[in-house]
Amino acid sequence: MGARYDRSAIFGFLAVLVMWAKPVPAQDVAGEQLDQCTVPHLATAVRPNADGPPTEVTVGVRMVDLMGIDDIAQTLTGDFTVVLKWVDPRLAGLEGCQVRLEQIWDPKVVLVNSGRKFPSLPEKARIGPGGQVSYVQRYGSTYATYHNLRDFPFDEQTFEIWLVPLEDSKEQVTFKVAEKVTGRRDLLNISDWIVTDVSGTVDVVYLDAFDHDASRFTFRIDANRITAYYVWKIILPLCLIVAMSWAVFWINPAQFGPQISLSATAMLTLIAFLFATTNMLPALGYFTVLDLFIGGATILVFLAMLEALTTSYLVSQDRAALAQRMDRISRFVFPIAFLILVGLVFLA
Repeated sequence: MGARYDRSAIFGFLAVLVMWAKPVPAQDVAGEQLDQCTVPHLATAVRPNADGPPTEVTVGVRMVDLMGIDDIAQTLTGDFTVVLKWVDPRLAGLEGCQVRLEQIWDPKVVLVNSGRKFPSLPEKARIGPGGQVSYVQRYGSTYATYHNLRDFPFDEQTFEIWLVPLEDSKEQVTFKVAEKVTGRRDLLNISDWIVTDVSGTVDVVYLDAFDHDASRFTFRIDANRITAYYVWKIILPLCLIVAMSWAVFWINPAQFGPQISLSATAMLTLIAFLFATTNMLPALGYFTVLDLFIGGATILVFLAMLEALTTSYLVSQDRAALAQRMDRISRFVFPIAFLILVGLVFLA
């Protein structure tokens, strides 16, 4: 009887040990972690410390890639990473958690000069110590920019991308530049521009639609156009065509057939060249440096043809001496006029 009692006691003790050592189910651990990252009920439309000073949002933009710059459409296509940081004390208990952006207050920053955006990262924010909120998003988009092309193709441009919290005035949200984040990747996909510098600045802009002043972050891209293509493809061939038109000044005016033929050939060659290079030039409502050069070169070639016609007429009127004198003067006047054109257009 005593032995049976001892065995029962032993079995009961072992059962208690097994139950005590039984692992906690995985779903219970996950549930505990989920409870730790549960966002408290708060008004997402109300900023932190709504009755206090403006909420400071640190903004950084990094240019991941630059794929194209369209002079005609006045646009820039690129890939940019935007980093926003602010402090929300109401989230202090969520350190180490990631929460959906829609669950918390955020400055609702808008890229005001962008077209359709393609975000590639989840709409989530990371919570740090003391309610520090970090939100990172990467956008691939086309941005409307203004290009002043009067110095084309020797122009330098500054392109800007603007970030604004449209719904909040500067009394509610202010921006600060994240210097360590703002920058660019060394290798870019753009082939006809050299990006010399990128920078971020903060200023205030008046928003007509919302009738208030708002803080604005401006990401500036300074770039120089690579001009070698236009020099070799347009400017140099055009110089050769102009020089070809001067050959008529060394042909005896009495041989008006070859003289007129060469002048007409130079003019037709110029016209054909201009048609062939039309797609290389931006169609604008004002003249660029290259337009002025092409226009001046065209006038000089046409004047050389008129000079050849004039000397041929003088020879037919038995005034060969005057025709020869005009040719001798033209041998110096036309090259000098061309050098003056180059100086006024490219060096002025």
